[in-house]
Amino acid sequence: MNKYQFDEYVKCLKDKTRIYFIENYLSTFNADERKQVPFKLFPRQKVYLNAIVNNSNVVTVKHRQCGITTVSSAWITGQLVFASAKSPETVLCIGNKKDISEQLVEKIGTFLDQVPRWMWGDEYYSPDPDSPKNTKTIYKTRNRGCIELFNGCKVHARSSGENAARGISAVSILIFDEAAFIQNGTTVYAQAVAATASVSNSKILMVSTPNGKDPLYWKTYDNAVNKTNNFQFVEFKWYQDLRYNRYLEWHKVDEETGKEEVIHETIIGKRGEIEYNEERWRKLEREGWKPISPWYIKMCKSFNNDSQKIAQELDISFLGSSDTVVPVEVIEKHRLENVIEITDEWNLKDTLVKETWIWKDPIPGHRYICACDPSSGSGEDATAIEVIDVDAVDENGVPCFEQVLEYNGKLNGSDVGQLVYRYASIYNNALAIVEAIGGYGDSVILTLQELKYSNLYYDDTNLKNYTNDSIKSKKVSYDNQDQLPGFRSNALRLQMISNFIEMLKNNSFKVRSSRVISELGTWIFKNGRPDHMDGMHDDLLTCLSMGLFVMQFYMLKSEKNKKKDATIVASWYVNNQNNTESRVKPEIDKSISVSISAHYKMNPFVNEQKKQEQKHMVACIMLGGYGRK
Repeated sequence: MNKYQFDEYVKCLKDKTRIYFIENYLSTFNADERKQVPFKLFPRQKVYLNAIVNNSNVVTVKHRQCGITTVSSAWITGQLVFASAKSPETVLCIGNKKDISEQLVEKIGTFLDQVPRWMWGDEYYSPDPDSPKNTKTIYKTRNRGCIELFNGCKVHARSSGENAARGISAVSILIFDEAAFIQNGTTVYAQAVAATASVSNSKILMVSTPNGKDPLYWKTYDNAVNKTNNFQFVEFKWYQDLRYNRYLEWHKVDEETGKEEVIHETIIGKRGEIEYNEERWRKLEREGWKPISPWYIKMCKSFNNDSQKIAQELDISFLGSSDTVVPVEVIEKHRLENVIEITDEWNLKDTLVKETWIWKDPIPGHRYICACDPSSGSGEDATAIEVIDVDAVDENGVPCFEQVLEYNGKLNGSDVGQLVYRYASIYNNALAIVEAIGGYGDSVILTLQELKYSNLYYDDTNLKNYTNDSIKSKKVSYDNQDQLPGFRSNALRLQMISNFIEMLKNNSFKVRSSRVISELGTWIFKNGRPDHMDGMHDDLLTCLSMGLFVMQFYMLKSEKNKKKDATIVASWYVNNQNNTESRVKPEIDKSISVSISAHYKMNPFVNEQKKQEQKHMVACIMLGGYGRK
């Protein structure tokens, strides 16, 4: 090895991403030119390789014909070439079918054949072209299912199955190819991951195109997005691929005029090449623009314009299932236009509770709802807390309802009560609504009462009558002196959900949480009723539905009645001025409620019973035209 070769070897060795090695020493087949060409990585492929280096586990969601399996094979090849003699690499490739994993091993073998002989060391290279060293094989074993090199590195191909890793130990690189299509994926994954346990710096790579909401690949990706596992996710959009984004255009229908608007990317090459601007493209996509190119149109036709296939194979959307409770386009609209990702650099945090996401600080004068759906805290069950700004205004100055804080975690009982107390107090003494079914809510409510939190919601019989005609015929009696606060949703679940879906459709409620979007994607109809998919959850959705329902049909309705009643009472005061003592006038100037109700204690905006009784007395005086002694 001469000085130039030594320097090159050091460059390749030090670059853990293997980008330098791949681009300078490997080649790949170019379908357009129909020949082998130097392997020049696209920008997004470099992002993927950096993610592998900086994270132990990486899950990749990609479009069809992305080439990411080829990139993964090239990176693995670099790992085999520059492996430490004391710590050789053991690679296990698992595919949904054996030929899938064998293809990956074959790609690795093809790249190994391209590696210059001098990189393998003096035993396998000599400047003398006639030296037998130059023909000495680097392989101890090479077939479709296994490669073993002289340096101790091994690559195994296995089909998915519970025994996929049997007989293989100390796996340092575990790659799942087409992971979304692996049957019994979670079982296969658990068995295979056990083979990596003895390697401290092992890596797991999961690569696939979407296949609906499968329990392995989608759930791993979803948890990575929500930062609830140790995987880093990388997305590959087709318009980020230089082969497919030629003559790229962006299309969007104007909601007011119904006309289609088009943005043409500036052409900078003779074959339709455009300037690469990933940040700009992401922004256009968030604003509702849809990318189109000749390649994309051709691929859509090849899928017979099947919207589900296009969503999964080209648009890398896990959505597309026709049985979702909320239409796919509505979920996508919120994801693209409303969701705000909570990154490590996000400045609004509860440093004591990492499961809490905060989007906005409380605004003076705004009203807030703090809804809580408690859980036992055991198993897969989780507690949800949602804070909603009732007086929010969107970027266009239009009033809306906005999600400003969310907790989703394993706390229960008094701990949840203390958390609700803290968040509700911070957000302008928000109306606290606690789901009181199952007994978990009672503990939360008792904690809030011990902490003397005053703005608690009490079940409102009028609310039930307003939304459920069948209850109108029943005589419901409440003794508020003995009843706990809280919301009991059994009789109102369908009405709650219907209201929630309608608010999502008309975009009057702004979803900020990617966790909510994830739950919406697995919220389906089971036996005609909305429910989560097996192994998934809908805690956040239930919590939001409850909070928005109470807000719509109790809080805002009560406020409307208060204004209406104040106006009526004021007019009665003028008409009955001669019959009413003037000292009552100051009481009217306050915003009083004269709505006839046998459950006045339920009013969340009045905390002292005597004060409420006084207001009712004043109202009676005004209505009857009598003076007060």
